[in-house]
Amino acid sequence: MKGHTLIAAAMIAATLAGAAPATSVNPVERSALKALASPRIDAETAARGRAEVRRAAVLARALPSGRREHVAVALAELASFIGRMTEPRALVLIGELKANDDYFAEHWAPAPKTDIADEDGVVYRYFAGRCFEFHPLADFGALNAHVAANDVDATQRLADALIARGVYQPGGGIAWEYTFPFAGGRAPWLSGMAQAVAAQAFAGAASLVTDEGSAYLREARAAYRVIPKRLLTSVAAGPWIRLYSFGSLRVLNAQLQAVVSLQSYAVQAEDMEATSLAARMQRAAAATLPSFDTGYWTYYALPSDPSPLDYQQYVVQLLRKLAATDPRFADAATRIAQYEKQPPAFKLETGDLGALRFWLSKPATVQANTGAGPSRRISLAAGWHTIDWGEPARPGLYPVHVAAADSAGNKTAFDALPIVRVVSAKMRPSKKRSTSATPPPTTLAFAVGAGLDDPSQGTLARSAGLRLARVGVAWPSGATAPDAGVISALQQLPAGLGVVIELNAAPLPADDAGRAALAQYAASLAGQVTGLRYLVLGPSATTSSASAYEPALAVIRQAVQTAVPGALVGVAVDGSLNAKATLAALTGAVADVVVFRPAPAAGKGLWTFANLPQLSNALAAFGAAPPVLVDGLAAPLAPAIATAGCMPGLAGVVLDHLADAVSPAVAGAIESAQRGAIVCPGLATQVSASTLEYPTAIASPVSVQLACDRDCLYLVTLEGPNGPVAAHRGALSGGAPQAAITLPKTKLAPGTYTIAVQLVAQVNPGAVTKLESPPIATG
Repeated sequence: MKGHTLIAAAMIAATLAGAAPATSVNPVERSALKALASPRIDAETAARGRAEVRRAAVLARALPSGRREHVAVALAELASFIGRMTEPRALVLIGELKANDDYFAEHWAPAPKTDIADEDGVVYRYFAGRCFEFHPLADFGALNAHVAANDVDATQRLADALIARGVYQPGGGIAWEYTFPFAGGRAPWLSGMAQAVAAQAFAGAASLVTDEGSAYLREARAAYRVIPKRLLTSVAAGPWIRLYSFGSLRVLNAQLQAVVSLQSYAVQAEDMEATSLAARMQRAAAATLPSFDTGYWTYYALPSDPSPLDYQQYVVQLLRKLAATDPRFADAATRIAQYEKQPPAFKLETGDLGALRFWLSKPATVQANTGAGPSRRISLAAGWHTIDWGEPARPGLYPVHVAAADSAGNKTAFDALPIVRVVSAKMRPSKKRSTSATPPPTTLAFAVGAGLDDPSQGTLARSAGLRLARVGVAWPSGATAPDAGVISALQQLPAGLGVVIELNAAPLPADDAGRAALAQYAASLAGQVTGLRYLVLGPSATTSSASAYEPALAVIRQAVQTAVPGALVGVAVDGSLNAKATLAALTGAVADVVVFRPAPAAGKGLWTFANLPQLSNALAAFGAAPPVLVDGLAAPLAPAIATAGCMPGLAGVVLDHLADAVSPAVAGAIESAQRGAIVCPGLATQVSASTLEYPTAIASPVSVQLACDRDCLYLVTLEGPNGPVAAHRGALSGGAPQAAITLPKTKLAPGTYTIAVQLVAQVNPGAVTKLESPPIATG
């Protein structure tokens, strides 16, 4: 073995020194030499090629496995051009073979997409399982970089080397070929994207290397000429570049880069035809952008090929370059850039026993753990998936935990409903698992409301699906009880509609007696209004009124919550009135909610809806930051409501007018936001049971009354001394009337049981809410 190693090393050394080893010529070497015996290449090129072929043949035999295979691939690639060899192709293939010989004589295979360059700057890119390949797109990217760096020498060396490697095309024009098979296409093939960058690069080189300006500009025009002849396909909106000449795949980054490159070329070459084509391609790209955007990630190619991370980042760069030409590009750049920072989002669906059924927003690696079976770690595309462990062998409850990470490293995790297998009379009893119920969440369910011109509009507001109605009540200074007419009007509001009372006390009382009267008035008002959710003190606080506002709020809050436990008393903040300074002046105030009215437009010292993160930061000074209710949204309302529904710490929004809520788009956004049905990457939500009624005695079949504040999945189990004896799972719509959940019939021994209810959000799931009845005896 040692002797063989020394012989191989000697053969390699001899080859590197230029001596030809005395070995038989193998079939691939023979074919490569035959390919170089073409009358269309000059003698010097052929001689240099034959020497490199012989060197490669030695390396392909002598190098260790893991290195020699790549040399063999490069050698076979040259050999495949028998009968098709020309001078430009010979320069490409011999240069490529030499690059592989040089590299793999000393190195192991690098990471895919690694680039190396020869003495002229010609770029070769490594493809896993193959070798370093001549790569026109990378070469013209390098030429563009030399031009941008004002490096005249490097620009001229590479430009001249690439001119020598350009292949004249039937019908006119010059193209740079890819000489290896790829994605089902046979070599040689062309790339419309590479040709566009070639035209741009040569035009740039012409402006930098003035001595060669005319020659380089001719080359740029020849590169462009191939595109309209051979390298265009189309979409409904217009022409689309062919990334690969052998197919019509619609690739987003290829189209955007081609537009950028052709625009640059057309200006420098004063080519009006290219100007027109670039404009039509730009319009096609802008119109087709929505087809590439899933709302959470992008497609590399249509119809549904997801983008790798680096290609999505590349698309954002290109969109930013085009942003000034069309607002659609600017909007898409901002939106798509956010996807890189957003974790995967989930929706859940009731699955079969022993299965987890979920929808995934973007490509990610998902890991699911449960005691019901082995852990699963799977790379998944966006869409619906099922992970199935099957029915557990032993009775009991088996929690399920899911974690996911996307290609950018964004992570999310949640708990799904447990997998359950009930105790059977034929099974040996198992020891009852001890559990500690987590308390139900204390966050407020997201609600949408509208300001009412008159309380009589309450019925219309309820029928429109709104959960809140804002009404204004003016405090007559010094009054301790509301007028009977005010109460009568407020009592017209229908049951089930949360009431937001804006109690306007202007001027605010400045002494204890006045504040006491105001507090008494507020408590009387609150006690007589069915469905009171919030009482907010108005008018909005300011820096000048803060000293009077804070003590008035304190006495009102105490009085109202004494009269109506659970009512939330809040502070009103106006984004048009230096909200940041106002909140700083109110840091001693205690509020259950902050009602924020955004400024209608951005400006110095103004806070709009977009400034809600700054509002949240400012509220941190209050200790446990109270929830925020946004009062008034700027159009367009539907996307604003959807955005609000995804913001943590936001209790809801109140539209200025009831009429704003009735358009189909706004009504749909309201329904989705209130049900918690909007996918919000990065948001983990927990469900509350808005209704939960247990039976007073246990008799089969057991039934409970249940409603959720947002779309939920539920698992109801009847727990006996040895574990679950009956279970039922399903789904409920958020805000829907309570439903009777009936467990399957089962034989029950006399004794006491508990009913366990577990809830999880269907959309943006977080922690599981666990609720349990007190012990209930059989009837």
